[in-house]
Amino acid sequence: MILPAHLNFFSIEECGLFKHGDGEPAALKAEETFDLIYKWVQGKQMEDTIPWDPAATKSGTPKCYCHDFYKCEVTGDYLFVLWKSDSDSVGTIWGAQASAQTGKSSVVEYTDNYEGKAVIWGRPCYYWVIPKLRTIVSVKLDHSVCDSTLFQEWVTKCITNRVKHPNKKKSQTETGQVRFEFTSEGDLARYAYRFDVKLRSVNTGSAHLQELSSRVTHVIRRDTIKLAAGKDERPTWVKIFDKIPHLPAKPKAKTRQIEVRAEAKPTAAEIKKIIETFAVEDRKRSDWNNVGFATDTGDVWVDRYRLHETVNFSKDDATVFAAADLHVRLFATREKLLEAIVRDNKVADASIVAAKKVIKAAAGKAVTKKSAATKNGPKISAKVPD
Repeated sequence: MILPAHLNFFSIEECGLFKHGDGEPAALKAEETFDLIYKWVQGKQMEDTIPWDPAATKSGTPKCYCHDFYKCEVTGDYLFVLWKSDSDSVGTIWGAQASAQTGKSSVVEYTDNYEGKAVIWGRPCYYWVIPKLRTIVSVKLDHSVCDSTLFQEWVTKCITNRVKHPNKKKSQTETGQVRFEFTSEGDLARYAYRFDVKLRSVNTGSAHLQELSSRVTHVIRRDTIKLAAGKDERPTWVKIFDKIPHLPAKPKAKTRQIEVRAEAKPTAAEIKKIIETFAVEDRKRSDWNNVGFATDTGDVWVDRYRLHETVNFSKDDATVFAAADLHVRLFATREKLLEAIVRDNKVADASIVAAKKVIKAAAGKAVTKKSAATKNGPKISAKVPD
């Protein structure tokens, strides 16, 4: 059978240990972060790969485990099959053996009368990690789910709660925040670990974005406002609608859906930033909250312009993919799938280099002017009396 796989591409915006006020990490960049996690999950029982206390998890909040993993020694890429605990009756639920080693846990399909070994009911989440390109790719199949927020939480908690760090000391603040201390170039300092990703959009130089930029007349924002039962904490501009006849909220309503259209002519670069800020990887058609653009031919929404691909896999059944198997299939078209990202990164890196040259040149001019001012400044002489 043919299984379509939908790929969403994320850029790694932050990854590493950051000192307060610093823009660049001092350590634990993407390569080191995922290598440490890869080594940490090896040999562990699947039930032990949740990086926080499962007993302390709030009711209804999904748990996350590592079901399988793979590292490509040629490219340095990783493929993680995470396991999101889920009891939702919509779609197929799978059970992965809780006590089996990660990577060796067999999977069974949910039945009402299951009586086998203890399993964790849920669904797989496939993530292709490409540290050298600062990129994460979520792979969505019919039997799997995508949850980038849960993925970020899992990675962050692995580093802060579970992974051992040579020459680094972990401590916890009174508010529960994890801090790291380690010596860098003789300086003992405190650092906080941060990991953040966001959806990538099509390149600003693409014909799609250029055409959209020329046609946009308004930016659209849809949101859901909570109507407080006691003190009215709604923004002033929302309250204005109450004064218009027939527009007050419904009696006893707890929320209200609103839509705002602001006249605007954003550039392609500004549109790209809006898309990457507000696009969602798996938004439902029924979801109201959204951001989009009004054009001369109708409204379009940001999700349409996120960077995504669809590849078809041939498989005998629709069961869960092993990490190594899925990586082999992706590796076959790796160059084509990552072509746009490689191009984007080259443009971004070139911009950074150019900016650094400008800053360096400006700093050089400032030093030159200062030297000239000192050289040409007033000369002061003093005569020592005999």
